[in-house]
Amino acid sequence: MNETKENIKHDLDYYQPGIRQLYLKYYQKYLILLLAGMMLTVSGIGLSESFLRWLLVLLFLIEVGSVIYLLRYIRGEAFDVYFQQIKKQLPNEFQEIKSLDVQEDDQAYYFIGEQELFVKLKKKNTRNFPSKIRQYTLLVGSSDDVNKKMLEEPLQFFYYDITQIKYSSNYKKELLKNTDFIAKRNKRRLKSVLILILFLTVVGAVIYLGAKKYLNNETKAIFEGQVENEYKDTIDQKMQVSIKELAVTNENETITIQVPKYYSEEKGELISVDDIEGNSSKAFACDTFYVSIFMSKSTNAASLSEFMDQVLEDGEKGYRKEKIHPDLFKNEYVITTKTNQVDQLETSNYTTYFFETDKNYGWIICELEGPTKQAEFDLEQQVNEILQSVVLDTKQSVI
Repeated sequence: MNETKENIKHDLDYYQPGIRQLYLKYYQKYLILLLAGMMLTVSGIGLSESFLRWLLVLLFLIEVGSVIYLLRYIRGEAFDVYFQQIKKQLPNEFQEIKSLDVQEDDQAYYFIGEQELFVKLKKKNTRNFPSKIRQYTLLVGSSDDVNKKMLEEPLQFFYYDITQIKYSSNYKKELLKNTDFIAKRNKRRLKSVLILILFLTVVGAVIYLGAKKYLNNETKAIFEGQVENEYKDTIDQKMQVSIKELAVTNENETITIQVPKYYSEEKGELISVDDIEGNSSKAFACDTFYVSIFMSKSTNAASLSEFMDQVLEDGEKGYRKEKIHPDLFKNEYVITTKTNQVDQLETSNYTTYFFETDKNYGWIICELEGPTKQAEFDLEQQVNEILQSVVLDTKQSVI
C-alpha cells in the first residue's frame, strides 16, 4: 500500500508540467468567454440608452469581478497549493477509484460506480499519463458539469486498469440506459438551454437597440444633410450675381474695367478683399469667365519688373511690353496670351496684364472660354475689349 502511494506521488511529480497545462487551459477557457462577453457588453453600453444601459453597466461590473476572481486561480502559487492538495488526496482515494467501472466510446470516458454515472470526461479535455503502477494509467481531465466546486476543483484524477477498460462505438446509448445518465444529461441540457436563451435575449436586446439607435442616427444625419444641402444651395443662389463692370480701389486710386456684353449676363461669385497690408483685389468667377484686378502699393516693390518677379513663376516670364494706355500708366506688360482648344466645342484664352501707376503696381487677369464654331466670336477680341475699357480714377474711391 505504501508502495502504491509512493508511485502515485511519483506520477504526480513527474507529470506536473502536463497537469499544469490542463489546469491553466481550464481557467483560460472561461477567461476568454468572459472577455468576449465584456466586449459585447461594452458595445451594448455604447449603443443602448436609459434603463438597459444601467443593467449592462451592472453586468459589466460583474464580468470584471469574475475576471479578477478567475485570475487568482491562474497565479503560480494557486496551482502549487492545489497540486499539493491533490498529492495528499489522490493516494487515499486510490482504492475507491480502482473499484469504478470504466467505459469508453469515441467521445468520452465514463466512470461508473454501482451502476450510476460517477463522472464523464470528454476526450478533448483529458490526457492519459502512463503510471509507474503496473497496468494502470493516470487519466487527468476536466468535466463540463456545472457544480459548486467547478472552480476550486477544476480537474478530475482517475487511475484505470488498461486491461479492464470496456469500449463501445456508442456506449452512451448501449450501456447507460439503466443508469440515471439520461436524466442527468437532460438536466444539464435544460440548464444550457436556459443560459443560452438568457444570453440570446441580452444579445438580441443589445443588437435591436443598437440597430434602432444607429438607424435613428442615420436618418437624422440624412435629414440634417438634406437641410444643409438645401441651405447651401440657397446661400449659393443668393451669392450668384452678374456684373457689368469690376472696380478696385487702393491708395486712393481706382481701376475699373467693363465686362464684355457676351459675358455680362453670366451669373457667378464675386470675391472682394479691401486694403490688407496695402493690397486690394476683386474677382468674378463663373463657368465660362474669370476676371480679377489686384493692386499693391508701390512701396511693396522697387519696380514693376520686381513686382512681376514676385508673383510669376519661371515658366510664365515670357511677357512683352505694351502701350495700351500710355496716358494712364507708367509701364504696361502683357503675358503671352495662351489660346488652347478645350474640346471640339470651346476654346480658352488666358491673359495677364500688368500695370504701374503713381501709387500702385497691379494686374488684371482674364480667363475666358467661348464657342469654337462661331466665326464672329473671337476670344482675343474679348480680352482686348476688357483691356481697352480700363479706367484709372485718382479722385474717387469705389468700395
